[in-house]
Amino acid sequence: MLNRCLLLIGVSFFGLAQAQDNRRFDLAKCIDVALENNIDVLLSQISKDQSELDYKQSLWNLGPEVSFSGGQFYQSGRSIDRFTNQFVQETVGNSSVQVSSSWVVYAGGSLRKSVTRSRKQVKASELDYKQSKQNIALSVALAYLQCLQANEQKKANVSNVEALQQEQKRIEKLVAMGSINEGVLLSSNAQLSQARATKVQSEMQHQSALLNLKNLLRLPVELDFDIEYSFTPAPEYTQYPASLNELIDSALYNRADYKSALLKKEAAAISVGISKAQLLPTISIGGNLSSIYSDKALRVTGFQISGSQPIGIVQGTNEIVEAPIFDYQTQTIAFNQQMLDNFGQSFGANLSVPILGKLRGQNGFRSAKLAYIQQDLSAQRIRQNAILEVTNAYQNFKNAAMQYQAQRENHEAQKRNLEFVQKRFENGQATYFELQLAKNQELMAYQNYLSNKYEAALRNLILDVMYRGNLQLIKS
Repeated sequence: MLNRCLLLIGVSFFGLAQAQDNRRFDLAKCIDVALENNIDVLLSQISKDQSELDYKQSLWNLGPEVSFSGGQFYQSGRSIDRFTNQFVQETVGNSSVQVSSSWVVYAGGSLRKSVTRSRKQVKASELDYKQSKQNIALSVALAYLQCLQANEQKKANVSNVEALQQEQKRIEKLVAMGSINEGVLLSSNAQLSQARATKVQSEMQHQSALLNLKNLLRLPVELDFDIEYSFTPAPEYTQYPASLNELIDSALYNRADYKSALLKKEAAAISVGISKAQLLPTISIGGNLSSIYSDKALRVTGFQISGSQPIGIVQGTNEIVEAPIFDYQTQTIAFNQQMLDNFGQSFGANLSVPILGKLRGQNGFRSAKLAYIQQDLSAQRIRQNAILEVTNAYQNFKNAAMQYQAQRENHEAQKRNLEFVQKRFENGQATYFELQLAKNQELMAYQNYLSNKYEAALRNLILDVMYRGNLQLIKS
């Protein structure tokens, strides 16, 4: 979609060359390359992706949290065997597993508000990303215009040099024939030298314009770069089709940065509610499942009497009381059996009431209110700047369009005057200096005409793309 829209810009403002060279960049390709390579656009894309992740996380925060833990531990030295309650002097291995969960069921509405805030922040980041692409697209379009203007000025100076060279050859013949004096030839040489210097300067300006556009596209230094050169129409009207008030309304409606600022203001208002909710009690429920295994947990598998031992004396008779000595056969209780035998569970609820938190909650609430005020002022500033920019752009267009119309008429008049003086000179009715004056005036008029034509086209482009409905041409 973006490529199709960008192509529409190239068609609308610059036309299409009849035979395009694939090695040359048209406007749509320039914008595509700039959007792909521009670091600000890439950073804005990352910010958008990050805000989307934050939004997904806020949704997950509404649900319960479940965790699993397990471990294998070895205890050596003197310790109490938990299964016999006797001291042992050996290494005991224990395995334990535990599953626990908790779920915040009430937090003053902060979790739901966080979801709403994150959703607005996602929309704001999308608009910031859109704005960054629009800014770079317009910058590329303006740089492209400057390349076209520099190319036309270069061609005009090349044509002027070629015409003066032909004129000089004719003057040399006339001097050789004695029809005119040598001063005319000297004046012609000076005029030609000046024209050549101007041509070199215009070629340098053209290369500088190409280099500026190339740098804007972040292209490699070693890459040969050139653009498609096509006719650039200038507006044939001095009164813009939309009024100033219509342009202001359209700009505020279409500007992504202003809509983003309004969304950030709304998100900041929600943040105030979230910080206020943190001063309220929190209720959560949770549960726990656990079990343990020990390699010293034994069970008796058999026994036998190996003898007897005295355990006391009968009072009065002094007979010795004996008890049998048992030898037990044991084995470690199986892992699955221990896990079943030692399985335990718990469930409960927790109430947390903030009482004294070193004023963190109160200061957080005040900080959120200050952040809201900042966002509100930021939105107002963008609105004021937008109105000021539209007003200046509207006036700049009117001035440029009127100047373009005047310079076009002046150029037509200077061309007719040059043709008239040229005929008079050929008939011997005008001096060479009169002819040179007419040529200089025509060349200066043409240079002014070119400059104002592109200035008017540029000002018209700014109004169309940035402040009117044609803003949709470069949105994704």
